[in-house]
Amino acid sequence: MQIGDLAKRAEVSVRAVRYYEELGLLVPTGHSAGGFRLYGEDNLKRLKVINFLKELGLTLAEISKILLAKKQSGGGRETVKYLQNVFKEKLSLVEAKVHSLTKMRDELGDALRILDSCECCDHEVLLDAICCGDCSSLRSREGVPSTFEVILQ
Repeated sequence: MQIGDLAKRAEVSVRAVRYYEELGLLVPTGHSAGGFRLYGEDNLKRLKVINFLKELGLTLAEISKILLAKKQSGGGRETVKYLQNVFKEKLSLVEAKVHSLTKMRDELGDALRILDSCECCDHEVLLDAICCGDCSSLRSREGVPSTFEVILQ
């Protein structure tokens, strides 16, 4: 496939493909009779791995080091240790982010539960600390998310 097809299938720009080539992260499999660079399925897989590693937060220099690690050391214990360390660190960061997003999701869900109850409220001023003090949805202040409690003050 030509560069445009590769970029489209990998969901990156043509410019990114060219840049990855400049960095040595990607090498075309050949050239057409007209001189166009050609890429195969292996290039597509490699490009998807590069995207995955970028999403993990790795820099292109780190990605290059990972992709070249086996070539440089022959795939020995040094390479395995290096990859273990990088992936353990990234897994820890991903787990922390998942934990943070879970807390955020729960807090938004609690706030929406309260707001949904406001739709049925007879008070003229909604989200009023004085009137809301009698609200069954807000009786247990421990159940009110802290970010939402600030709105009620």
